This record gives sequence, structure tokens and C-alpha cells, in this order.
Amino acid sequence: MIGIIGIFFGVLCLFVVKEPTRYKFDKLMGSFSHEDFKRQKPCRAFLNAAVEVLKNPTCRYTAIGGCFRYFGGYAIGFFMPLYYLGVYPDNSKEYSYLNAIAISVFGFSSVMIGGILGDKLEAKGYFLTKSVICVVCSTLGIPTIIACTQIQDNFSLSISMFCLEYLCAEGWLSPAITMVINTISPENKGYAVSAVLFMETLAGTASTLILGALEEHFDAKNNKSLYGKILCDVVVFAYAGSIPFFILAGIEYKKAMIAK
Repeated sequence: MIGIIGIFFGVLCLFVVKEPTRYKFDKLMGSFSHEDFKRQKPCRAFLNAAVEVLKNPTCRYTAIGGCFRYFGGYAIGFFMPLYYLGVYPDNSKEYSYLNAIAISVFGFSSVMIGGILGDKLEAKGYFLTKSVICVVCSTLGIPTIIACTQIQDNFSLSISMFCLEYLCAEGWLSPAITMVINTISPENKGYAVSAVLFMETLAGTASTLILGALEEHFDAKNNKSLYGKILCDVVVFAYAGSIPFFILAGIEYKKAMIAK
């Protein structure tokens, strides 16, 4: 439900939010002048950017990989509390604190490390770095999420794996967004990021709907351990599914950067 509300407001913003004036871009944009920016409707600009994302190989593969990651990320965000509160009801207070730490500290650190490593190594000529980071993060997320959701008799070990999962798996976001920005046309840079995030949010929303259906089908409310098993299968599928697309994105990204 929250995801659906987020999509509604995202679409609403296309019609009510206008891009600010950027006179300094006139010289950089060539024939695409400030007047062209003013005449371009936000919704039309968004659709143009979305079309280019789907046509541009690097952007397309990155977006698909990101959709898989959001599919798993939303599953964790919405259903991990049900797992911990169901399997470890006596540790609800500890979980609330440690969950906040995992997301804010470990997740933020992972995103920052991924972004910094990607930029520094690419500056040295390693154009596959950003793709490799995305692949490594998705790969490392698999064993950590398995351990987190399958260890159901030791809260300390399970929550430690949960924190480690955030530290290892979230570093993909910054490199993925940068690959899109670096290969999309200048006039579509801002809206392209919005289009990619919109697609990924749709995938995440689908994840919550599917998990809800699986929860009801397997009657997880009366068998709390199933929350962990269902969550594990969905997240592993999402993380593993993203890997081939991030590899393809890296191959296309390297070609595009060398051609510049």
C-alpha cells in the first residue's frame, strides 16, 4: 500500500513540479536552449527520458538490474520485521534499535563506499569498476541474507548477518546511478534518473504484492518460520537475477566510455 501511494505522488509530481531555470547550461547544451527547456512539458520530458533509458543499452541493463535489486530490497524492507517479530518475539526492542542501525549506519556506509570506490578506480581507467561493484554487492548479499533468514534459533547471530547484509549489499546504488548519468544524453540526465527510479519502484511494489500473496497461500501467520523461508527465496532470486544484467551494463558502459 505504501509503495502504491509513493507511485501516485511520483506521478503527480510530473505534472506539478517544474525544473528550475538553469541559464548556465545554455552554452553547454548547444542548440537545446533554455527556451526549449521551458517549452518541454514535465510529463513529456519524463517519457522522452524513459524511452531513451530503454533504448540505451547501458541504461537499459542497469535499470533491469536495479529492478531486480529493488524487488529484493522492498521485500526486506516490508517483510523482515514480520520475520523477526514472529520468530524472535522476545527480542522486539533489540530488533527495532538494530534494524535502524543496520539501515542508517551500515546501509549508508555501503552506499558511500560503493560510490567512492567506483569513482576513484574509474578515474584510473578501470571502466568496469562500477559494474563489478554492482555484481559483488549482489553476490555478497546472497549468503548473508540466507544466514539471516535461516538462522532461527540465535537472535544475535541472525541480526549480525542482517547488518552484514546491509553493509555488503547496498553499495550497488551509487555506481548504477552514475552509469546511467554518464551515458544518457545531456538533456535527459535529470529525468532519466527519475525514470529509472520509477521503474525500480514499480518492481519493488510488485515484490510486496507477491510476498503478501505467498504469505496468505502458505499461511505464514500461523507458521512464523515460513516468513524467513519465503523472504530468503524471494531475495536470493532478486539478487541473483540482477547479476547478469549488471554484467551486461558494465560491458556496454565500457564501450560507451572508451568511445567518448
